[in-house]
Amino acid sequence: MPLSKAEARKIIKEALAAATFADVRVAIQAGRERNLRFANNQATTAGDVERLSISVTAIAGGRAATVTGNRRDKAGLTALVAQAEAQSALAPVDPEVMPPVPAQRYLEVDAFDAKTAALDAKGLVDVVARAVRVANRRKLVGAGIVEVGERVDVVANKAGLFAHVASTAASLTTTMRSKDGAGSGWAGAVSHRVADLDADALADVAADKCEMSQGTRELKPGRYVVLLEPQAVADLLGFLRFSMSARAADEGRSYFSKPGGGNRIGEQLFSPSITLRSDPGDAHDPSSPVGEDGLPLAPMTWVEHGVLQALPRGRFWAKTTGAPAIPRPRSLLMSGGQQTIEALITGIERGVLVTRLWYNRLLDPRTILTTGLTRDGTFAIEKGALAGPVKNMRYNESPVTLLKNAVAFGVPQRAVTRGGDVLVVPPIVADGFQFASVSDAV
Repeated sequence: MPLSKAEARKIIKEALAAATFADVRVAIQAGRERNLRFANNQATTAGDVERLSISVTAIAGGRAATVTGNRRDKAGLTALVAQAEAQSALAPVDPEVMPPVPAQRYLEVDAFDAKTAALDAKGLVDVVARAVRVANRRKLVGAGIVEVGERVDVVANKAGLFAHVASTAASLTTTMRSKDGAGSGWAGAVSHRVADLDADALADVAADKCEMSQGTRELKPGRYVVLLEPQAVADLLGFLRFSMSARAADEGRSYFSKPGGGNRIGEQLFSPSITLRSDPGDAHDPSSPVGEDGLPLAPMTWVEHGVLQALPRGRFWAKTTGAPAIPRPRSLLMSGGQQTIEALITGIERGVLVTRLWYNRLLDPRTILTTGLTRDGTFAIEKGALAGPVKNMRYNESPVTLLKNAVAFGVPQRAVTRGGDVLVVPPIVADGFQFASVSDAV
């Protein structure tokens, strides 16, 4: 573990002892990350980085300043606190500054895997070698990256707050290309346990997609029934997740705003089959139990049977509206079904299978309209079977439409995301998905 609880308490104690302000807050991030990249069926570059970041926030008279450093000795911490206190005098008064959060109780979460933390360079090479063997056996060109890491997040303040969360993470993504560059397939997986990464299976999935994607034809733009694989669902659903804010809704700035004022909590917004929840203590996909400002994260249902149940609400907006503060979750778990992707295909008369989406951008926050491109395996579906690859297409669509028009679901699985948050979603069949144009990019 990069920073034990005892070591963290020592740093916090020395930092707070140096403070002259009544309100001083400390956040620590400590960790180690290791990675191995591969391309052209061979390892290319490796990295092994240790990080320590200590941030001190000093607040007085509504003026706040944050200073970050990486020295953990007494002299370094004293200087860091002094600098934060001095700079706070230069900051404008922030009317939304809230008092420090007192001591809290958090869920016990098992998100640290010792085998993942101990994985060395040889272990990374073994993962890459398995993916490369698949590429060589199938006469394809493989590339990708395997990453493992361990980290500790700490938050504390002079009001008695202290939280220490240890976690690990492991991920493997791989792209297989045909030697002539005409076909491309992708697969990826992430977990807090490196043992959950099946490099052989992932490489075979990417290779299958690559071989199937050669010889594309052009599909006319328009609205189609789509089967989005879990990664594509996650690529789109992330925009919905970050649009969920009680303040933005109450102020009339989001999809969740009610015409005439207020928010749409309690309204049927999506298909009755849609349930979205978060649970830091999920046995298979745990996440941090510590939210913004150090508030504890508890299991939460955000959407139940299509009805909006709650929205994240910061402490200032909670005070303003007289409603409880609800910190933004670090996970989102979506209900699904039991069908495989192959079984879902058989129920589609005419549609499009999408492996993943990329270059995704938000166009309109009020509707959560998003644009991007399909990538690494886009296929036509006809009469319940794959009918060959089609050229990639640009989509202009909202996750709201996806969740409204969803008609069938497969088995949920964790998708690859940035930032370490957990997103577990099923493959989804939905009507009326908008493809705006054709792209010649492979």
